[in-house]
Amino acid sequence: MAGKLKEPMTITDHRQQLVCILPVGFHFDDERWDRIWERYGEKGETLVHDDLRELFPDEPTLQHPRVRPDPDANP
Repeated sequence: MAGKLKEPMTITDHRQQLVCILPVGFHFDDERWDRIWERYGEKGETLVHDDLRELFPDEPTLQHPRVRPDPDANP
């Protein structure tokens, strides 16, 4: 299970509630798995990009700011 992700990974809890979505290229291992679950337990809700950046500040795939949709943009 360790290594760089080749596709996005969705992690859900036992109730199928979203824990987080990890991006392509994210380095994933048992230690990071434990840190994600620990933070999810503390927060009690889905981890967003900013949560993952805080947990893994040196992770290259998380360095770009999260793109937020423009509410005034035309569809």
